[in-house]
Amino acid sequence: MANIHTNDKGFLIIKMTREEFLSIGGLSRCDGCNTPMNEGYYIAVLNYAYCEKDFHSWYQRAERFPEDASFERRNFNGMCQIMNIHSLN
Repeated sequence: MANIHTNDKGFLIIKMTREEFLSIGGLSRCDGCNTPMNEGYYIAVLNYAYCEKDFHSWYQRAERFPEDASFERRNFNGMCQIMNIHSLN
């Protein structure tokens, strides 16, 4: 089941299963390495889905920028609505 992935950097992220990605028209392939995913992370600020490996690699170097907040929030809230999960924002 899709759920919000809390993190120390405050990024808005949703962890999803393969079936959930497929249900919204995605291919359940990582936007980083293009491999099929059984689970993945929807990263709202990028509007990308990453596999576990690419997510952790991105997260280690990622930095939040205030000017991205409205874009990130819009993407996140839209995906929460599609996935029928309660948004934090």
